[in-house]
Amino acid sequence: MVVERLRPFRLSVLGCFQVTFLLCCAATSSADNTINFLEAYGLARDSAPELAIARYRVDGAESQRDVAKGRVMPQVSVFGQWSENRVEYRGGSILEQRYPGERYGFQASQSLINMSSWMEYDRQKALVGLSEQELKVTESQLLGALAEAYLNVLLSDADLAQFETELEALEQQLEEANALYERSLLPITQVLETQTRADTLRADVIAARGQAAIARENLIALVGTRDIKPMPIAERVSLDSTPGSAADAAIMAFDSSPEVAAAEEGVLAARKSIAREKGSWVPNVDLIVSSQYSDVGFDNLTSPPRTSDSIQISVNYPLFEGGAGSARLRGAWAEFYTAQQQVEAAKRAGETRARSAWVQLQAASERVNAARQAVKTSKTNLDASRKAVKAGTARVTDVLLAMAQNTRAERDLSAARFQRAMGWLELELATGVDPVVLAPRLSNALHRGVERPTADQAAEEE
Repeated sequence: MVVERLRPFRLSVLGCFQVTFLLCCAATSSADNTINFLEAYGLARDSAPELAIARYRVDGAESQRDVAKGRVMPQVSVFGQWSENRVEYRGGSILEQRYPGERYGFQASQSLINMSSWMEYDRQKALVGLSEQELKVTESQLLGALAEAYLNVLLSDADLAQFETELEALEQQLEEANALYERSLLPITQVLETQTRADTLRADVIAARGQAAIARENLIALVGTRDIKPMPIAERVSLDSTPGSAADAAIMAFDSSPEVAAAEEGVLAARKSIAREKGSWVPNVDLIVSSQYSDVGFDNLTSPPRTSDSIQISVNYPLFEGGAGSARLRGAWAEFYTAQQQVEAAKRAGETRARSAWVQLQAASERVNAARQAVKTSKTNLDASRKAVKAGTARVTDVLLAMAQNTRAERDLSAARFQRAMGWLELELATGVDPVVLAPRLSNALHRGVERPTADQAAEEE
């Protein structure tokens, strides 16, 4: 009887331990899933399809270069033929013959003059350089897209938190307004104004939650995993020094931009295409060395066994191709002129990007300072409005307006901070800084002084 009474108690204790263990695991897992920007960049580099495609294109270009190199290297081949032969002569006195036959040997050749193949090899080397520069461009684009997605998640979460904070304060304000109305100390119109603002703010909270979910999906698409949470950034982000002027930024972009370097590699490849087509008008001269053993002759007729060695000089020159050679040369020139215009377009775009990024960074820095002052002013105004309403010298509408202004100021400050970080990153990328070097610098600047949430903090957030 005592055992029967103790069994439910023992089972309930065991269940409590299990629940406690699961909650601890969930909290630990949530804390472990918080990643800083550098960790997010590592995930993105490992899983981004665009980056993998760019790497494969480099591998493909290198293989095509090696193929072109192989065409100008010595070529050695062996051959062999073993046969059973039967020869029957019709209308004669020669009897049918049956005999085995064999023929084998080797041939070695070396191109002495083949300008087209040599220029094609040079062109493929230039295309390898082009694919490598395009890989750098892809890495730069990935870092920019990841930073924007990462910061957008934090910004949307901050907007949501600010709306929820205002809604909580507004609901408290609404309770106070109802209490005053019940005592005939406040007109119904002001209560309805408060209720309307609360309903509007609830809609804003719902929209902010949707934006936060969308921002998180964009980040997930880049890092390739859902079980993550961005680490908060510091209240004040200290960024490294930047070019002194927009002109300095433009000069650095000309010298170091991967987009400009990729376009210049394209010009080099196009120039090699022209040389290749011109080289096709030069005779091809090959040295051929061969050795062969055979005991059959032409048409596999019986023949005394013999070994034959030869050294040949082969000359090949196309006299007429129906205008195909001239057409190929015109096409190569068209590609060259196109590549030159692409270089010019890349330089203009790089200059515009660098100058715009510099201006954006300066404006964002000033905006951060102005937004901080606006937050201080709006908080002071909100406190004053609440005191005035309690003193009977102001309307509830004044408090509602002050609360909305405070929320807007907080949101403007968050947006300005993130805009400044993105402006700095865009300027660094525009001036050709290596993304692999830039990612740790940005991560350190964003999270300097910020500690990862503990398991208890993560459980509270959940």
